[in-house]
Amino acid sequence: MKKTYKLNNFNLQFHAIDIRVLQQKHAKLCDDQQALIDKAVSEERGMTEEEKTNFNSLQKEIDGIAETIKAAEQVAARNKDMDKPDGKKFRAPSDMSVQEDRLDDGGFKSFGELVHCVKYGDSKGRMKDLSTSDAGILIPPAFSKNIMRVNPESEIVMPRAMVIPAGDQPDAPFTIPYMQQGDSGANGGVQLVWGAEGEVIPDVGNAAIKDMTLAAKEVYGLATVNNKTLENWKAAGSFIEMTMQQAFVSGRDMKFLKGNGQGCPLGIVNSPGALKVKRETTGKITYSDAVTMLSKLLPDAIAGAVFTANITCLPSIMTMKDEAGNYIFSHGDATKGVPPTLLGIPVLWNGKTATIGKTGDLMLTNFQYYLIKEGAGAHISISEHVKFTSHKTVFKIVASVDGQAWVKEPLLLEDKETKVSPYVILQ
Repeated sequence: MKKTYKLNNFNLQFHAIDIRVLQQKHAKLCDDQQALIDKAVSEERGMTEEEKTNFNSLQKEIDGIAETIKAAEQVAARNKDMDKPDGKKFRAPSDMSVQEDRLDDGGFKSFGELVHCVKYGDSKGRMKDLSTSDAGILIPPAFSKNIMRVNPESEIVMPRAMVIPAGDQPDAPFTIPYMQQGDSGANGGVQLVWGAEGEVIPDVGNAAIKDMTLAAKEVYGLATVNNKTLENWKAAGSFIEMTMQQAFVSGRDMKFLKGNGQGCPLGIVNSPGALKVKRETTGKITYSDAVTMLSKLLPDAIAGAVFTANITCLPSIMTMKDEAGNYIFSHGDATKGVPPTLLGIPVLWNGKTATIGKTGDLMLTNFQYYLIKEGAGAHISISEHVKFTSHKTVFKIVASVDGQAWVKEPLLLEDKETKVSPYVILQ
């Protein structure tokens, strides 16, 4: 007799995975919608027309996915009992997607509960299982991941840089080799010599490999919270987690861009490997400036490069004109909004770099040539004394990170005349 294998359990596994993917997308859309509201609330204003349009668009997509999830759950429930298990072990295909491992939360329901216990103690005794140091109590990965997470939408450098993970000894210095370049050329002094068989090869190479070291620097985030607010640990925890995450994203970004290397990362603007271009007109950015900057970018770095522009540069860039008086950036059509690229290269508008007319107001960079070394995970500690008379508690979250440009001086191309860099700065 021919045996028939029953596949309903296998199909249900896939239904569960599909529904989970939809649920994750649904949650992401809800977060995006909440971010629009939070931005308007934090700025004490009503939502703009663009924000309203985005909100309504997200709502339509949220409703559609919710209906799909409901329908999929109904189908899965209907099929669940169609066949009985045949006793065979199920082995998932090797390419089946799996849910990420659950991160350790230390037994706390949320970051808010952890914060409350740091302040008032924990009757369940969970605090004694948390690692401590001079920096404070190590925040469990389930919560520290959110505080230290990279935000591609609001963060410029880290999502695009070469990031070296913390490792087993997170705060140990990390040494990485680099080739001496500069006048030695883009290939670091390595040269090819042509000659006939038997000829003596002249000693012309001057390649040199050097080391650069990244040592994680401590960075501190401080939040002051009213003691009465802390009693509502769910709300207080969400507030502290959100504000700390925003502060760390903005703070490390500014140092990666323009830090001086003294107790903090060495930023792109102050890197000896950056190549500075003198602007054509004081206090403005011209089309000629942008083209000159592109001509100074390391050719291998063009793919993946971005312009970084302070928002005060917007009027100057929007009104760029060619020699015939035609608008270059907007093509004379303001109805299309702000174009996403300049010379075909993405533009990242921000408020972190120098304002219009100052060195670094416009930068052209490939951040893959910037190294970031992550350090120890976030620790939390409190002080009841700093704001004792105000009935407030100061929370301190400590983490560590370092960053440096990998190219240490502008590079001389093979033509022996042209100097370029993966970091081009308008001055």
